[in-house]
Amino acid sequence: MLRRLPLAAALVATLACTEDSTVVAPAYVTLTTPVAAAVDTAIQDEFRAEQIYLRVLVDHGNVLPFYNIVVAEQRHSTSLGAILERRGIGIPDSDWTLENVPRFATVTAACAAGVVAEQENIAMYDRLLLTELPNDVRNVFTNNRRASLDRHLPAFESCR
Repeated sequence: MLRRLPLAAALVATLACTEDSTVVAPAYVTLTTPVAAAVDTAIQDEFRAEQIYLRVLVDHGNVLPFYNIVVAEQRHSTSLGAILERRGIGIPDSDWTLENVPRFATVTAACAAGVVAEQENIAMYDRLLLTELPNDVRNVFTNNRRASLDRHLPAFESCR
């Protein structure tokens, strides 16, 4: 049987101690230029999806699956931002707003566009995962890709 450590114990287990017993957070690998570019590409793609899905909510009301998926997109961009923050790098501003993303006449049209957007997101992560990545970056990319493949794409396929 698998036992899970309480969160506090898990955190302590990941921290290191100096000779004088000072607890220090784990060091994170500096991002190379290609990895930093990959994170930037991913976060801008998540920002774009978030704004597109918010635009649908503004235009058509609190419709599913857009409400649930926009919250997930916010989690995706937050997890990517955390990679940058852990390394003392600022989170970039989004290139996307409600004004520069597509609008859709119907929820059905928005769902069809959601299918395409999620397929493109999955393909983007497939390309980015070919890069040599630090473990935390690879984990976030893999988790974001899996959510798009296993949850977002099927939700949009069902609603069109």
